[in-house]
Amino acid sequence: MRSKVAQKILDETPEEVRIFVRQYTDIVVRIQELMQQNGYTQKDLAKKMNKKPSEINKWLKGNHNLTLKTLAKLEAELGAPLIFTTREHANI
Repeated sequence: MRSKVAQKILDETPEEVRIFVRQYTDIVVRIQELMQQNGYTQKDLAKKMNKKPSEINKWLKGNHNLTLKTLAKLEAELGAPLIFTTREHANI
């Protein structure tokens, strides 16, 4: 059961913010799953992508907005899709 304060905050949160938080969370969870499957630490991934570990940390904590270009680089390095489009779902 939610408190009245929590419910009020939720009611006042714009839908696009809720969608953004849900999608960003899903992407970060997927990145972490693929890192684990590949045996990568944040430091390993940073080195492979020629980035600073602090930048990878910002991506995974939601402190930095991921661009489509960055997502493509992450997919290439991790060897698997991070997000799925309608066209990709049709082929599954």
